[in-house]
Amino acid sequence: MLFIFALLLFIVPSDGYKILVFNPKFGISHVTFTGKIADTLAAAGHEVVVYQPVLNENISFTGSKDPSIRYYNKPRNFSFLPDFSLNRVQGVLWQENSFSKFRAQQKMMFEMKFGFCQEILNDKENLDALKKENFDLGISELFESCGFGVFELLGIKKYIATHGGGYLSVHMAWLGIPVPYSYTPAMMGQVSDQMSFFQRVKNFFLILLEQVMMLKFVAAAPQAAMDEKIPGYDLAEAIKDSAFFYINSDENVDFVLPSTHKIVYIGGMGKVQSKALEEKYVNIFNNAKKGVILFSFGSVVQSSDMPDEYKQAFLEAFDEFPDITFLWKYEVDEHNITKGRKNVITEKWLPQPDILDHPKLLAFISHGGMNSVTEGATKGVPMIMCPVFADQAHNAMILVRRGTGILLEKSSFTKEHIVEAIKEIINNDSYKKNAQLLSKMVKAKPMSADERIVKYAEFAAKFGNTGVLQAQGRYMNMLQVYSLDIIAFILTTLAVAVYILIWVLRKAYRLVKSFCRCSSAQKKDEKKTN
Repeated sequence: MLFIFALLLFIVPSDGYKILVFNPKFGISHVTFTGKIADTLAAAGHEVVVYQPVLNENISFTGSKDPSIRYYNKPRNFSFLPDFSLNRVQGVLWQENSFSKFRAQQKMMFEMKFGFCQEILNDKENLDALKKENFDLGISELFESCGFGVFELLGIKKYIATHGGGYLSVHMAWLGIPVPYSYTPAMMGQVSDQMSFFQRVKNFFLILLEQVMMLKFVAAAPQAAMDEKIPGYDLAEAIKDSAFFYINSDENVDFVLPSTHKIVYIGGMGKVQSKALEEKYVNIFNNAKKGVILFSFGSVVQSSDMPDEYKQAFLEAFDEFPDITFLWKYEVDEHNITKGRKNVITEKWLPQPDILDHPKLLAFISHGGMNSVTEGATKGVPMIMCPVFADQAHNAMILVRRGTGILLEKSSFTKEHIVEAIKEIINNDSYKKNAQLLSKMVKAKPMSADERIVKYAEFAAKFGNTGVLQAQGRYMNMLQVYSLDIIAFILTTLAVAVYILIWVLRKAYRLVKSFCRCSSAQKKDEKKTN
């Protein structure tokens, strides 16, 4: 028996790969998303190394929990953006959605991403050490696209791109898939795939704008930094050459849109990180008379920075439901926001995935971040969506379309509207039924999200981007992809044919008319002669 046990210790998976995961400490939700991917691969027996430069030193965790993962860290350089903090963006986030707001966010992001990528590409000590590791595969999020430049410097030719949001028109454009404007909701829009005529008109222009702006958002700043360090490197083309695109959504949840086999849905991943709910939260559920409603705006949008009138509206609405306990992620204890209220409990941080698993949870009030949307949908929880910025309105409309959620806009943050939304979500059984059906469908898929992460990573490590899965549209311009050149040719040909036909008919008419006149004149002459 001891001999068999000793043998097992030396058994190493024959297909184990060495994988570099680029997971900088920039945004909390992105660290969490990428950390789950690293954990999933490590749990499958692969040697996972995480390169983690730090921009936001307030992120105290790595995103991963597997003890076998090794880390290369680059500490925060406080001479770069010394005043950087999440508070810097909070004022912009709570403004009403507008093009000027989007531009302000882009300007802020360009400054941060450009300088941060410069720092990373000049991290000679870590990059030299990483190069000696000889990795089989690299993984980087599109939001953190400096990672693709790191792969180029390290000589990693096989890599996967990941996206912490849903499947968008920009992904289709990058992969050469014709975008069906009539039913592809724009990321910055607030519509589902069922649109009226004028919604489709607006959506058409939003998608055109989105495809330009998103490429700039993802690639412009890192590309500028790479031009200095890696002359001739084209980041946009490198992204398109990724073996696969991991999308943080589920095909049963997201809008149904054209795709290729390069798109891999991994929403609902991270089972390896699941754990039992802590006792203090179990007690909260046990003591709740009717149930619990989770209230969290995620890691970037801070509830504590919410305008005071919004906070008051939510608190007054919660007062109308004394038998329901509201568990609110609120970041500043010193505000004493729940003073005098027995049914509202605040915590700076909440174990959201574990809370969502509890059967006594009635609903989830969320900002609509894709992590929250996917977690809520895959766990069968009805949701009230309160989008604040970026793609959150788009994500909210996914659940509205599926009948598992309600949209509550910032302009509707009043006591009356909040009370109405809570009553609707807890009293209308259809939301719960739809959510539970969706959850069962996700869980019954032939291949789980965790399995997809592992299997497609192994495939990518073995073969990379061979071009077999690349749609030919990737190498065609817009005129060719949408057959606009053919349509123009056909219309031109038809126009020329019609013109020639009309010209021939007119000529024929004139000839016939001329012949008739001659014939008539000849007859008159004959009559005169007679």
